[in-house]
Amino acid sequence: MEQEIERYNTDCYIGLSQQQVEERRQHNLVNHDMTQKTKSIKSIIYSNFFTIFNLINVLLALAVFFVKSYKNMLFLGLVMINTAISTFQEIHSKRVIDKLSLISETKVHVIRDGKEEEMVINQVVLDDIVVFRSGNQIVNDCVLVEGEVEVNESCITGEAEALVKKKGDMLLSGSYIVSRQL
Repeated sequence: MEQEIERYNTDCYIGLSQQQVEERRQHNLVNHDMTQKTKSIKSIIYSNFFTIFNLINVLLALAVFFVKSYKNMLFLGLVMINTAISTFQEIHSKRVIDKLSLISETKVHVIRDGKEEEMVINQVVLDDIVVFRSGNQIVNDCVLVEGEVEVNESCITGEAEALVKKKGDMLLSGSYIVSRQL
């Protein structure tokens, strides 16, 4: 049975208190980023070493071994060196991409304890007051609590025209703020 979540009627100029934010985090009411940016190191190693190409080369090496022509097995060394080099390169690329993704993470502005704070989207909790400016992408479905905005929902609905949203209207995740008025 699901527990009923207490919703806050958050003041748009004060926002949530630190205690309310902590309650939301304890109840796991956080905007999680579920995208996997890169493969894990374990899967990189697995996908590089366990390939059809390597299996065929190991079988050929075993055949050469059983006919006792050991010097003809030297090709297996080159195959293993090639596999190791490609694995190291892919792991290095993964680490660089992971660092770059931290730098380019989407950031939002929220009001907490009466102050505007900048944070990454996976720190936003339920009932947070998010401040949107022209050009911002809406990072989660939300309700407009103050002012008026013009929203481009073309990537969601296919509608080319920007829509005017007023207080109480739903803003859909993935759309963009074209302009705003308070």
